Amino acid sequence: MIQDTIENRLSRLEEQVSVLMSARTNLDEPGPDEWEQTVGMFRGDPIVGEMIEGARRIREEDRRRAREAPERDLE
Repeated sequence: MIQDTIENRLSRLEEQVSVLMSARTNLDEPGPDEWEQTVGMFRGDPIVGEMIEGARRIREEDRRRAREAPERDLE
């Protein structure tokens, strides 16, 4: 009795996984205009703002070091 129930459940699960996998395969290729859906999606998000600000500080520090590097080589 229990074995029959397990086999039925397993069969249903295998069928569901098959359906999900086939649906997933159809989503692998983005549409030509799909990128437009993501533009601006993080506007106003404070966490993303912090990330952008942190990246800006890192870039500015890298630029400063790059400008100072030739001066150090001359010493």
